[in-house]
Amino acid sequence: MKAVFHTDAWPGWGAALGERPGSLASVAGKPFLEYWLEWAVALGVDEAHLVLGDGAAEIEAYVGEGARWGLAVRYGFVRPGAPTRAYLRRSPALWADGLLYVRGPVFPQRLERSVGTVLPAEQAWTFRLRDETVCFLSRAPVRIAAFVNDGADEASSAWADLALDPLYLADIQAYYQLNMRLVGGEIERYVPPGYLNREGAYIGYNVQIAPSAELHPPLSIGNECRIHPLTVIGPRVVIGNRVIVDRQTELADCIVQDGGYVGRNLEIKGKIVSGSRLIEPEDGMTLEIEDPWLVTQLGVRRTLGDLGRAVAGWLTALPLVLVQAVPFVVLYAVIRLRRGGGAYRQAARRVRRQRVARLPLWSGAARPSVWERLFHAFSLDLFPLLIEVLRGRLWLCGHKPLHPEWDPARQQQLQAYFPAAIGYHTRRAPDAPEALDLTEALYYERYRSLAEDARILGRTLLGRLMDGLTGETPGGTAQPN
Repeated sequence: MKAVFHTDAWPGWGAALGERPGSLASVAGKPFLEYWLEWAVALGVDEAHLVLGDGAAEIEAYVGEGARWGLAVRYGFVRPGAPTRAYLRRSPALWADGLLYVRGPVFPQRLERSVGTVLPAEQAWTFRLRDETVCFLSRAPVRIAAFVNDGADEASSAWADLALDPLYLADIQAYYQLNMRLVGGEIERYVPPGYLNREGAYIGYNVQIAPSAELHPPLSIGNECRIHPLTVIGPRVVIGNRVIVDRQTELADCIVQDGGYVGRNLEIKGKIVSGSRLIEPEDGMTLEIEDPWLVTQLGVRRTLGDLGRAVAGWLTALPLVLVQAVPFVVLYAVIRLRRGGGAYRQAARRVRRQRVARLPLWSGAARPSVWERLFHAFSLDLFPLLIEVLRGRLWLCGHKPLHPEWDPARQQQLQAYFPAAIGYHTRRAPDAPEALDLTEALYYERYRSLAEDARILGRTLLGRLMDGLTGETPGGTAQPN
């Protein structure tokens, strides 16, 4: 069975919630899209197709290949102005064994808690909004073919037979009321958010709550949030991920979108907080708050220390490039002539797969020659990256550079990302566990400083020099401590 979700078909009210795609809007602590994927799993769907529009990169970064839900996720687009079911008509035979189709903010309200659903073979369920079918579900090939081709056979069975009552969120008020209902008690029918679920309080990971803060369930707090002293949170509050609530602030009957900051000494009740906006759910009226000390959207945290690190890194990279230029040209030419192109290309393919940012000069099966050990000992394999530092494309010391297609989820876990020529990874062997990458990245994000950069640079250059003098295999175990 297959599922097709149109993440591009979102009503205009979603724009008031910020720049994120509407399908990633938080509903009781989880993105809207996640409820669709959980519904697909309950129906036995093995492959989900996401039709993308604005915000495609962000959706793909969040969902990935679908492994978290046990699904194989495929992505596609349709041209603006194309017929509603144009995506289905590209491969009509693909949907013959069963189809779940959702277009727009259709929420699958469960009437009871259930793990899985068995669909009768000859029935079809449709949910229409005015003249458009926004949700379709069937395992009957004839019914599916008629639906794909805009046929008249759209007679619908009762959704209550599946313990479901689909809800279309036509406006911001419906979105707000759904959040309040879910966090107020109906959330038990779904996979609950957070890592701590106790007495109606759903708390995510890496949440800092001051001892003097008061929590009054029901409420939901996302990941990586900070709740400052003397705050009062609840009842019926939904707080997204990476949110800061400053001291002596009271929140009740409200929603705070991801990445928001709520300032000191505020009382917010019955509102939606989205960045610097306060939204009135009843009529969708939006109030822009110009004072960032009240409410605002948190950005990437950059400090004066980061500016100092950038300047110091550039000034350090310049003499390193001048010193390495001639040795790099000479030794690199010698190594290429002695090794030949075949071994180099084989090693290059292996290094690209492992995404190690250094020049591949030896394979695991071949012992490096004295020339290669010298090349590594004097860190000449880092010479091209030092050039990028001078061009302003990399930091001198910082995070291991992440590939925009292979590592988007890992980059999302970092609030501040500093791709660099030299880092903890430059002292590790190419076959080191990839699990170290995230640990080291989070450590550097928290403890970055000029002193830490000097320690990384010194360990890298001196450690590689000692490797060359002792004849050890390139790579080491320098890690944050």
